[in-house]
Formats: sequence, structure tokens, C-alpha cells
Amino acid sequence: MDQPVRRTGEGFRHVWIAQTSATVLGTTFWLVLAVLLHPVAYGHIAWLVSIATIVSALCGLGLGTMIATYHPREHSERLLSTSVLVTLLSGSAGGIVTGAVLSMSVDRSLAALVGLLVVALSMFSIAFYSELANRAYRRYMWVWIGVRTAALVLPLVFYSVWGSTPALLAGVAAAYFVFGTWALRRLNRGMGFAELKSKTEFSLRAWGSNLAGVSLGFLDKILIGALFPLGMLAVYQFSFRIFLLLAVVPNALFFYMLPERTGGGEVRKLERTGVFLSIGLALAVFLLAPAIASNVFPGFREGIDTIRIMGLGLIPATLARIRSSELYASEKASIVLWSSLFGLAVSTSGIIIAFSQGFGLTALAASMLAGQLGLMAGLLVLPGLLKTGRTRRIGLGFLGVIVASALMFSSLSLVHPRITVDDGRVIGRHRAMDTLVTIQVVADGREAIREARAAINAACAEIDRVEKLMSATDTGSQIYRLNNSGTRWVDMSPEVLYVLKRAHEYSILTNGAFDVTVKPLVDFWMEEVKRSGRMPTDEQLSGILEFVNFADLVIDEENSRARFAGEGMEVTLGGIAKGYAVDRACQILLDRGIEHALVDIGGDIRAIGEQRWRIGIADPRAEGELLGVIELQDEAVATSGDYQRYHLIGAERVHHIIDPRTGEPARLSMSITIVAADSLSADALSTGIFVMGPDKGKALLDAIAVAGLMVDSEGEMTTSWSWDYDLSG
Repeated sequence: MDQPVRRTGEGFRHVWIAQTSATVLGTTFWLVLAVLLHPVAYGHIAWLVSIATIVSALCGLGLGTMIATYHPREHSERLLSTSVLVTLLSGSAGGIVTGAVLSMSVDRSLAALVGLLVVALSMFSIAFYSELANRAYRRYMWVWIGVRTAALVLPLVFYSVWGSTPALLAGVAAAYFVFGTWALRRLNRGMGFAELKSKTEFSLRAWGSNLAGVSLGFLDKILIGALFPLGMLAVYQFSFRIFLLLAVVPNALFFYMLPERTGGGEVRKLERTGVFLSIGLALAVFLLAPAIASNVFPGFREGIDTIRIMGLGLIPATLARIRSSELYASEKASIVLWSSLFGLAVSTSGIIIAFSQGFGLTALAASMLAGQLGLMAGLLVLPGLLKTGRTRRIGLGFLGVIVASALMFSSLSLVHPRITVDDGRVIGRHRAMDTLVTIQVVADGREAIREARAAINAACAEIDRVEKLMSATDTGSQIYRLNNSGTRWVDMSPEVLYVLKRAHEYSILTNGAFDVTVKPLVDFWMEEVKRSGRMPTDEQLSGILEFVNFADLVIDEENSRARFAGEGMEVTLGGIAKGYAVDRACQILLDRGIEHALVDIGGDIRAIGEQRWRIGIADPRAEGELLGVIELQDEAVATSGDYQRYHLIGAERVHHIIDPRTGEPARLSMSITIVAADSLSADALSTGIFVMGPDKGKALLDAIAVAGLMVDSEGEMTTSWSWDYDLSG
């Protein structure tokens, strides 16, 4: 039988080294990926690993926590052996199901590797819990150091050989398989299903709390990956890895205290030390975050506040882990379960609200901190509510209502538009076209406010209609049918033909710099870079460029139809549809009798009426700063920039505006702001001139008498002759 470590200091030192090494090595792995991969690929890997981690927790059935709680006092090898067998079987089943389900949405090789990772993580989990159960802290230390070293080295070796995202996942899965098989040596010690059955109630509660706890750490990545751009997930994941680096304190305390409390060890002094240490680390990260994000990892400089907020989460996380070890040792797993569910509900609600309201990374980080605070509050308050039978029922019911209310509230936040009245303005906020829509109507008096509300609702419905009509991903849209028609004619509504015709006009005007047939290039950058994590080669780009040419989009206006001249072509109206939607929303407002309003769809803005509106123009290189403020009156403004959706691969800035002539991200501009009579024109011109560059762009704007403010790749500002706006507002 394994010999436990008797000296408290020595045992905790081994656990501390294990958790510190595991956290440092794990964080190193993700930081290396942050430098090595395109952030889209980085975010995709984080998403897949998060799925595997949550599913493996689901397959664990709470058996690891159960054996770490009961084995130190009962020393039943049969219980240990049976737990390993059940975990192996459940992990294998979970891996098969995960791979099958994921294969419907991702590449089959990736889906299969995620399934294998589920099995490997399940095996490793029961392996290290077996060492804790035997209080074999030295072996526990080496198991963790070994697996994280392998999980750092093998993926990088595989990636250097095969150069793909699946290679990275294969390396991670291989590392955990190697050290997960350590648990198999427990299988020759007999079976004790009767003993396992007697612990079922505790195991199920521990299972629920473990799953909720893991979800608290990983479900956010899955939700953010589904609701937000993968680039945002990349910054969030980067910040979260720094939090995990700090979380070595609460994790080491928990994994050491759980078996020690069960075995009668003294841990009070250690508790106090851990709390003070977590406070000091949180404050240090708050002060050092600017240096971490701006100087060491400049590609993630927008994550400064995210790092700070998540760092503060270390304090409630430490208190929660200390309290959890105490409750588990007292066989009060249900309290940990309900508290974990409460924290998960708070965190999930925060993410959904951030999505529905168009909030950014700061709100997502705040949702993570709120989840940790919710977990801590539940662990500290709930035991007092459950002292008696009746109070227990009331307490559980009360907590259940809170959890349900949190989820309901966050779900209600998805109902759009949300309309408020503030200082003579009726403001509607809505989610459409993958961005936040804001409509402001000047209204004074009860009847005017009522009419403004109705008009805003109608305008938002019109934006939704335009999105559905012109979406490239909605299978019912005409654009989707066109993109999947080969070279066949596709019937089009006059409205869609109008937008396609206007796009064609701007393609001619900009000499191909604006081109709606750029979709194959955009998809290529996203899919290929996501899979390989590397910049594409010239040969790859030249192959895709064959499918991009606005002249090969044939529009038959007389017969209301369109087709492509060649196979493999597709269009995206992403550079013009938002502007058209703004114009349509403004027309709806005018038709409803609204005289003064401002419509903003993700930065495409148009004012109607004589009201003057102050509009800020963002500095493309100083986050949160403005180049200036202009006054907009009965006209439209649109800005295209390389700072809105970008990340770095080495020193290369990769952003979403692709030059359809070269196949690469446009590099001549930082920011282009156009003021025009309508939003469609402003939208198309800002994109086209961004690709053309300020020199040729200024010549074009001067020729057509349109106002433009251009910032070139060196940060120098140029304006067209028609620009007469005072940047001081």
C-alpha cells in the first residue's frame, strides 16, 4: 500500500510545487501559442480544449473527489480500483460521443482528436486523484510536472513537423494519455462495486459541483467563442491564463487540504497564509498589467483591464477553494454543488448580457469576477441557511430561485430592442449584423415618446429584414442561393439587385479596391489560418485570387437575376450592407414622422433632421483616444480601420479588410473616415479607399467631392478638399 507523507510541511511543499509547475508550464504553453499562432487559430484551440475539459469533468462522475475524501480514512483499495475502471469506461464513452457530435461542425480530424483528449483527460484526472487519496504527494508532484512538460513539448514538436492545429491537439492528447495510463495500475486490486454504490450520493453531488466548477472556468470560453469574434476570445483566454498562473495558490491549498482535513491534519495557519498571499498577488497583477500586455505581448494590449479584473478574482477564488475543502471533508458536497451552480449562473448571465448589450472585454472579465464572487458567497452563506430540515428546504428553494432568476434575467436581455428614455431622447439598443445597433430619437412629451418607441421598433425590424435578405450564411437568403449556384442564373429581388448594382459601381469607381466577390479570400484567411495558425503562401493566395473579380458577377436587371461567370465565386455584402441597413432604418423613421434621429450600426452612422450630433473619430493607434470630434447634421459617416478587428502574427498586423487585388490585408492605411449624404456610399467608400490608400483615395474623393479624413500607414493625416469639419467638434 502507498505510504502517505506524514510531515505537513513536506506534503504541502510537494503539492505546491506540483501546482506551481503545472500552472507555469500550462501558462507557458498558451503564451507560446499566443506568439506562434494567428489569434483566430489560438481562439479555436482554446475553444476545443475547453470543450474537452468540460466533457471530461462530466465523465469523471465525481469519483476523484470521492476517493480523495474517503480513501484517506478507509484505505479501501477495491474502492480505488473500481473508481478507476468506471472513469475509464465513462471517459471512453464521452470521447466517442464528443467526437461524433463535433464532427458535424468542425473538421473530422479535429473532432476525433477532441474525443481522444476527453478520454486522456478523464484518465489523467483519476490518476492524480488516486495519488491524493493515498496522500502520496511526491508522486502527485511528479505526475503533474511530467504531464505538463509533455503537454508543452509534444504539441510544439508535432506542430513543427506537421504545421497544423490538429498536430497541436494530437500532442496535448498524447501527453495526457501517457500519464493517464498511470491510473491503470490500480485495476489489479479487486473490484468493490458495493462500496462504490454506498458512496453514490456523495459522488453525484461532488460530480455536480466539479462540473459546475469546471464550467465556471471553461464554459465561458465556449460561450464567448460562440457569441463573440474568436479574436476577442483570444484576448480573454490570454488574460485567463494569467489568472490561472495566479490560481496556483487556491489550487494548491485545495488539493492539499482536502485529504489532510479528512485525515485529521492541521491547516489553519496555512489558510491565513494563502489568503494574504492571494491578496498580494492580485494587487501586483493590477499594477503590472500594463507592462504585461503592452510591452511583453503587444498583440494583446487591449487586454490590460481584462487582466486586472481577472486578477482580482484570485481573492474570492482562494476563499472559495479553502471553504470547499472544508465542506467536502465534512461530507457536505451539496453545499459546494449549489454554490458552484450559483457562481456559474452569475458568470453565464454576465456573458449573455455583455453580448446582448454590445459590451466588450471588460464586461466579459467582470462576468468572470462576478462568478467567483458568487461561488464564494454561496459557500460562506449557504451553510447557515441549511441547518434545519425546514430551513434547508427554504434555503435550497431560495438559492434555486436566485439561480433561475439570474438565467432568466440574462435571457430577457436578449429580447430586442431594449428602449430607454433619457433627457429628451428615446434610445433603442438592438443586436443585428453581428454588432450593436443604437437608434436615438429626439422626443419630448408622452405622445412623442410613444411614437418614438414604435418607430424604433419598426426601424430595428427593418434592419433585421435587411440582414436576413442579404446574409451570406442564412440558407434562405438570395445571397446564399447565389453563392451556391455555380454559374446558374438566380432570381433576385429588386432590392438585392440594387445593392449589387451599387456595389458594382463602387468597384468600378475604386478600380477594384472595393469588391463584393472578395468572400473566397476572406473565408480562405479565416479557415486556412484558423487551421494552420500560419500566414498563407503566395501560391495559396494566387489560387484563391482566381475566384475574385467583380466583373465576373453578371447582373441582369431587366430579368431580375444574377449569376457568376466562373465556378467557385462568392459574394459578401459586408462592406456595404450595414450602410444600406442604416439608410433603410432612417427611411422607416422618416416615414413614421420622426424629424430628428441618429442611427448607428456598429460605427456606420447617419443623422436625420436639423439636430447636430457630436461623433468621435477613434485614434487608430491609441486605444480609447480620439483623433477628434465632428458635428454631424443630416448626413452619414463611416470609418474603416485596421484597429477594429486585428491581431499580430509576429510583427505582421492581420486585420479584416482584405485587398481583393493582392489577396492580403490592405497595408496602406490605418483609418479612413468618410462623410457622405447616405450611409451606403460612406460605407463602400471607406472600405474601398482604405484598400486604395490615402494618396489615390484623396484623388478620388476630390474628384467626386466627398469629404474624407485619411490616416496612412505611418500615422500621417490627410483630408480631401471637401473636408470642412472641425475636429474639435
